[in-house]
Amino acid sequence: MSSNKIVAISDLHLGQTGADGLGQYSLLSTRATPNLVARFADAVAAFAGGDPVTLLVAGDLLDLSLAYAGDAIGDFLELVQALRRSARIDELIYVIGNHDHHLWSLHCEDKRLLGPLRAGRPPEPGAQYRITPPAGERFSILPPLTSGNVTAPPTSITIAYPSYTRDLAGGTLLYVTHGHLFSGLYAELSGLLADKLAGLPHDRVAATVNPPLIELIYWHLGEIGEGLGADGLVEQIYTDLQRGRDGRLRPIIARVVDQLLPHGVLWRAIGGLERRIVVDEVMRVIGKALESPPLKSVTSADRHADVETTRAGLVAWLAAAQPLRVAATPDAIVLYGHTHVRDDYVIPDSRVHSYNLGTWLVEPNHDAPKTGFLAINGADARWVDVS
Repeated sequence: MSSNKIVAISDLHLGQTGADGLGQYSLLSTRATPNLVARFADAVAAFAGGDPVTLLVAGDLLDLSLAYAGDAIGDFLELVQALRRSARIDELIYVIGNHDHHLWSLHCEDKRLLGPLRAGRPPEPGAQYRITPPAGERFSILPPLTSGNVTAPPTSITIAYPSYTRDLAGGTLLYVTHGHLFSGLYAELSGLLADKLAGLPHDRVAATVNPPLIELIYWHLGEIGEGLGADGLVEQIYTDLQRGRDGRLRPIIARVVDQLLPHGVLWRAIGGLERRIVVDEVMRVIGKALESPPLKSVTSADRHADVETTRAGLVAWLAAAQPLRVAATPDAIVLYGHTHVRDDYVIPDSRVHSYNLGTWLVEPNHDAPKTGFLAINGADARWVDVS
């Protein structure tokens, strides 16, 4: 049975602990910040007041692109243990993001291919990779792991992609998505192909068009190295970009530019100034593409998009996606993440109250995130800070 009390969080990036020279780490990893994990569990228990609680994560719970899968799952188990010691977590709703997107692929393969084969049946007909229903689907991969490691594990784990909906008290609709599908490269790709998939709901187009891109960036390139993520090509480039001018990538690019522009193209350019300008520009483009500008001190607002751009993307997404349309929606609470910037926004001319849940990931050259969660009790939502 669904709990009336919901603890909503996003972008935990479990598995990130500042190892391998990368300065970012998850605040809810017991290996990185055990005291904060305990304070988070205590804050959840205080909100619960002895009642059962639903833990809802709006994407990037596990970091399967820049961390080892074993570290991410280990952090997850320790976090669940800490929560279970303090509160009764009856339900986990796991909305998939871009850094844990591969779990959706594994879920689809397990549900429609491997499961039937293990049971001696042919695979289900039709497409193997399908978005989940609005209320999500039972997630069969993680529960066997938690049952052997956690006393009184969650009674259910639900996976949802690209979105999750639930009816709250008084007819209020809860709508949850990670946020990557209405920002940046993912949104651009979806928009490019949307007209070629006319007739399909916008969220289905976005969710099914983007897997090849996300898998390429965060999984297959992450695998180029010793192991998943942490030693992969993406991780090596990302870590090097964090070092900025002290990284190995800059002299490599400089040598390439020297070969391409041996004598320069600007008449009487001062020394190697022209080549340095070109190198800086190449570094800037690479940094922007990986959403980690390395050459200047930046704030969290620089990470993906500014707040206004993100809000505009959210409004466009809600206007196009089913089942929620901003123009004629009931009272709604919309939750999302991805940009790592906490935001509280009532969409104009609607009854939609949106919340960007922020992040629990500390990143180099970024402001420390404001830690906390959104506590939802019926249709009432309020921020709970964890200091």
